Amino acid sequence: MGLVCLGLAASLAFASPAIPPAPSARVTDEVGVLSTPARASLDQRLAAYEAASGRQIVVWISHTTGEVPIEDFAVQAFEQWKIGRAELDDGLAIFVFVDDRAVRVEVGYDLEPLVTDMMADRVIRTQMIPKIERGEWDAAIEGGVEALVDAIEGQAGSLPADDGSQQPSTGMTKLQLAAIAVGVLLFLILLVTRPRLAMLLLFFVGRGGGGGGGGGGGGFQGGGGRSGGGGATGRW
Repeated sequence: MGLVCLGLAASLAFASPAIPPAPSARVTDEVGVLSTPARASLDQRLAAYEAASGRQIVVWISHTTGEVPIEDFAVQAFEQWKIGRAELDDGLAIFVFVDDRAVRVEVGYDLEPLVTDMMADRVIRTQMIPKIERGEWDAAIEGGVEALVDAIEGQAGSLPADDGSQQPSTGMTKLQLAAIAVGVLLFLILLVTRPRLAMLLLFFVGRGGGGGGGGGGGGFQGGGGRSGGGGATGRW
């Protein structure tokens, strides 16, 4: 009997993934596939989004889960890191394991009606995998995050049906420059009158802006959220 119990305990220990400590940033890249400016910029934008909405989004890029299914790793990491707010369970995480060639979107309970399994799968297939296969890691991760935020904010209809690749820029016209100037002025006014809304808009304004610098908005600290078990997995 003792040997049976010992064998069972050993098998459970083998099957249980070794979850690393909670990340100190919202965007962690242990492999180095992201450029430093892109990683820092996205981290700052996710910090701004959290400050405005309260919702936490985490990106974790590593080598492999070993023998553990990515779905099991994602659920346990989500729970251990407590992504999202306690009782609201409104967090979301993107896990990418480069050696395993796998992506997982893990969704908190509260966000499951907004980021359905079908929506998460669509984001992975159209916004992430095609770009990863082309080696466009910055665009893949940024595009995935942006599409998921669109779904959370009720703008999922704007998600392209293709891989989301952009045509080369032909330069800005005077009208476009004028529009940008007006937008900056309006943002400054909003920053004074409605600072929380301004921080939320900052996330969307930062799209496609390239480099950011400095730190990641004060670092990541889990808020007590739980995974709903929903989401999707993709492979390339």
